[in-house]
Amino acid sequence: MKTGEKAALIRLKVTALLQQVAQLQKKLEEAQLERESLKIELQKQTKKVEILEDKNKISKLADGIQLGKQDKLEMKQAIKQYVREIDECLKLLNQIPNNH
Repeated sequence: MKTGEKAALIRLKVTALLQQVAQLQKKLEEAQLERESLKIELQKQTKKVEILEDKNKISKLADGIQLGKQDKLEMKQAIKQYVREIDECLKLLNQIPNNH
């Protein structure tokens, strides 16, 4: 095989490899976009689950009279935790300087 033929063959292979790299980069970009989309959807679904769990806790609180001993204890603990979280939020709000 002559040098010119070898060079032409190498150029063809390089061109094919560059095309393959371009295709793989496009696929990578598509996969990254899909990943971000799925990440956002996961965050939305997680938030929905948290909201539903809170609604379930509130519903159990509303039906507290019908709860068993263990459920009542869990509800009391949940209420105490909510109060602690509210107190912590109030502390943080009081630390913010008033701009007025």
